[in-house]
Amino acid sequence: MITWHWHEELEFVYVLEGELEYWTAGKQICLKRIEEIFVNANVMHQVTVQKGTGYVRYQVFMLRPEFLAEEGSFLDKKYIRSVLQDYKFQAAVLYQESEMQRKVLEDMQEMDRIQDKKAFGYEMAFRNKMAEMWIDFIHMLGVEAESAKLRTSEKEERLKEMLTFIHQEYGNENSLSDIAAVAKVSKREALRCFQEEIHISPGAYLKEYRLQMACTMLRNTSETITTVSQNCGF
Repeated sequence: MITWHWHEELEFVYVLEGELEYWTAGKQICLKRIEEIFVNANVMHQVTVQKGTGYVRYQVFMLRPEFLAEEGSFLDKKYIRSVLQDYKFQAAVLYQESEMQRKVLEDMQEMDRIQDKKAFGYEMAFRNKMAEMWIDFIHMLGVEAESAKLRTSEKEERLKEMLTFIHQEYGNENSLSDIAAVAKVSKREALRCFQEEIHISPGAYLKEYRLQMACTMLRNTSETITTVSQNCGF
């Protein structure tokens, strides 16, 4: 499981085997073999696998927009910014049934083969294929926008502020009032944001995050269980 997070990079996730659950704020998408999701920059998401699910293998391609075109350049303004600046646009799911979406999926398969084979000059071949895939992708968005796009909720920015606070202050004793105050909302609205967007209460999320951080510390440091517990707010 990869818990809720966001980053500046664009992300493409392509399922090679099995089934994957991909979550954006307020939405759950089940991705099967040879299906893909694109997640825009700074969009909250997490990845899970259902209990009892068999072997799952997927490829993740993360790239900064500058990999495709220099920021501020003609190519950036024409082909990149239109996606990045559509702040309501969270993600796009691609399936085999659509001919245009299938073309993007085929591009991803070829990128996977290039990276796997690692022939001489494969890095440049990969970059070129990525650019080709991006053109196919934004062309698809222009034609199939409403069927492909997943759009964000208005509560997401508030939720990000509260999650950032938890990630920074998980070792301290914080109440629901403290969490809500960061986003300048009432305790009731804070509860509503968490439940509607990521289907968990602030208290339960804080406990889960503390446990994850404790596991990381126990694996990667020589600190005692007592010290780790104290550092993680238990």
